[in-house]
Amino acid sequence: MGSRVCIVGVGQTVHSSLREDVDVAEMVLEAINEALADAGLELRDVENAVTACMDFWDGRTIANMWVAEVVGSYRKSEGRTCMDAIGAMLYMWTRISTGSFRIGLVTAHCKESAGRIPDIETAATDPFTQRRLGFDGNVVSGLVARYLLDNGRYTREAAAEVVVEARRRGSKNPKLEPLQQVTVDEVLSAPVIADPLRALDRAPNRDGAVALVVVSEDVAVGLGRTPVTVKGVGAITGPYWSDAEPGSTAALEKVYRVAMDMAGWDDHPADLVELSAQFSYQHLLFAPVLGKDPLDPTLNTSGGWLAGNPFVVSGAARIAECVHQLRGTAGDRQLGKADRAVAHGIHGLAAQTHSVVLLEGGLS
Repeated sequence: MGSRVCIVGVGQTVHSSLREDVDVAEMVLEAINEALADAGLELRDVENAVTACMDFWDGRTIANMWVAEVVGSYRKSEGRTCMDAIGAMLYMWTRISTGSFRIGLVTAHCKESAGRIPDIETAATDPFTQRRLGFDGNVVSGLVARYLLDNGRYTREAAAEVVVEARRRGSKNPKLEPLQQVTVDEVLSAPVIADPLRALDRAPNRDGAVALVVVSEDVAVGLGRTPVTVKGVGAITGPYWSDAEPGSTAALEKVYRVAMDMAGWDDHPADLVELSAQFSYQHLLFAPVLGKDPLDPTLNTSGGWLAGNPFVVSGAARIAECVHQLRGTAGDRQLGKADRAVAHGIHGLAAQTHSVVLLEGGLS
């Protein structure tokens, strides 16, 4: 293995319900400019880029070409992942750690306001046996939630508490458009989207972008910035949703163990965890695997996906929050001194893909 990999710059747009004032490229450029300024670099310094975006959400084929100019990939290498943005970070990690590049830019974007979301999600189902039945994300997650609820794996009250707390914590995050604060009773009485799931059990639709500047250790030292070091990574895709055991966390358990072994960490030593969960019941499932109680104050200080991130972007937002916490730059959300953090991302119907990035503050 070559150089250690460091994050030296983070940038985010405000994740809002509607960004009609900018096109996709302009929105991504907002995040890029912030990340480059944070790193003390300019776009011409970037040697390669990895973008996270999806054609269905952008409404065009080869969606990464929409942002090719703003990520600086003219006559430079640019890769793309069609999944949650934490996968793009893993792609960049391989490029930097093997010595192929020294300075890279990771971006992620999505405008959920521009898409017909049930149609987009239904397109992820089997075209011959499932698509005509209308299995979108709500229906698939509703089936899983019903199974778990009937088997005593969670309670609707516990899930509602997660929603209430996510919105409360998100209100302290300046990169999130404020959401209405709610009570447990209001979550439980919200309109049904797929029984037993209510409207507030699902993350709100958002538009936004995130950018990360990722460099080799020698570059980080030369910049004189406070870096965050990538200590372990992992990604895994479990069985397709209709073939999987509902609510199984086996895939997450396996990939987390792989990343922990790579980092040389003992069991569950992270000072904070940023977890991705599009639905409240998922938060209850995943938190214990990553070593946290679902309402632990060191879990999702950003508010998490349930507080308002776009699809595709959530994993990168998790990394950005970890970087701020490890640097001590999280403002009102700051936990105090934090040395180790876990960022988690999911992708696919019923979260069949899990990715994790383990981070430490400084050049540890």
